[in-house]
Amino acid sequence: MKMKEEVFCIQRRELEQLFGGELPQGGFVGPAPERLLGLSQHFIARGICEEDPAFKQLIPYQLFACHERFFVYRRGGGVGEGRLAGRLSVGIGGHINREDADASGLLTSAAYQEALLRERREELVNSEGITGSFVGWINDDASPVGRVHLGAVHLGRLADEQARDDLGIRAHGEDIHPLGWWSLAEIREQEERFEQWALHAISLADRHAR
Repeated sequence: MKMKEEVFCIQRRELEQLFGGELPQGGFVGPAPERLLGLSQHFIARGICEEDPAFKQLIPYQLFACHERFFVYRRGGGVGEGRLAGRLSVGIGGHINREDADASGLLTSAAYQEALLRERREELVNSEGITGSFVGWINDDASPVGRVHLGAVHLGRLADEQARDDLGIRAHGEDIHPLGWWSLAEIREQEERFEQWALHAISLADRHAR
């Protein structure tokens, strides 16, 4: 965690007003991420908001699929969120920082999309040509990590097997290790090894594909 890192947050009470009540738990559909950008925006020191559930840190969470198989990786001990070390995942996720805002200091729709691409470029190689779509939200107040984060799930699709085979983890990115492309059934068989957000994201992607 960067000592002076300031991350994008929305007050929980404003989110509840937008979503029409208490935030649902698990994976669920809802308004597009751009709707959140019309709420009061806050960039708060990460060390502070990690301990304050009155704010939700917005985390774009991207998973990648090709021919009904999902890109799976394992988090090493050096990941930014140490509480998730050792777990399996399908999601490339990261905070939105103050540096992602535009010249006015606001996170616009265009700036949000650029933050998605930045995170993808930082963690992956040969990720050009992926087509993405928003599929839903993740909220999990049962865990200390989930209590202060809100995930916006984006499904990235790769066009063919060549693009799938070329996709990889950047050597100097976060401490994550690719395990290949797994079917939904294979993920379900080992779901106890996966972080909870990954399972919610898979369910949203599966629902979106139907």
